[in-house]
Amino acid sequence: MPEEKKEMDYWLEIEGRGGFVWRMNHDLADGRIEDADGSIDESIRENQGRIESLVAELKDKFGVIPPKEYPAVEWPQALPPAPKGRIYYWDWYNKMKDVFYRAEYEKIICSACPFSDGVEEFKIGRIPCRISKGIVYSLLEDHICAKVSYEKWSEKRLYKEIFKTYGNKELRRFKEKERDLKKEANA
Repeated sequence: MPEEKKEMDYWLEIEGRGGFVWRMNHDLADGRIEDADGSIDESIRENQGRIESLVAELKDKFGVIPPKEYPAVEWPQALPPAPKGRIYYWDWYNKMKDVFYRAEYEKIICSACPFSDGVEEFKIGRIPCRISKGIVYSLLEDHICAKVSYEKWSEKRLYKEIFKTYGNKELRRFKEKERDLKKEANA
């Protein structure tokens, strides 16, 4: 018997399919790709249809109110609160996005680094390092700081900077997270 789909499974599929639809529409509109036989357009429609099916399942399983069923309100009036036990789709979507990115953030060394700008920066697709030169989009390994892997700082220098700026408690926290992430990487 197949495993029951969880809310996060729905969000991940919607996010993946929505990203595909957005990218294809964007590339078609900008002329980066052509669709002479209509196969891309058909794929876009299929993915949009699947997203609509998933949203309908969310309504039945988790009380998510699809955007098509939102109450009519005049701009700039806000939607009324959702009925008890229900949630508007975009509120649900943003809640799940937050849960996903917070969990992903906890899997990288930055989550224990006092030089990190935190999960909000991570959510927009950046490694949230206040002291790195430029913008870092990903780590080479989850347990290795970008200052060490990209900018060639030694671990000793990184530890010294953490200690000098934030003290022993933050350095200890960083090292503990680093140790735990290394164990996971080697498991």
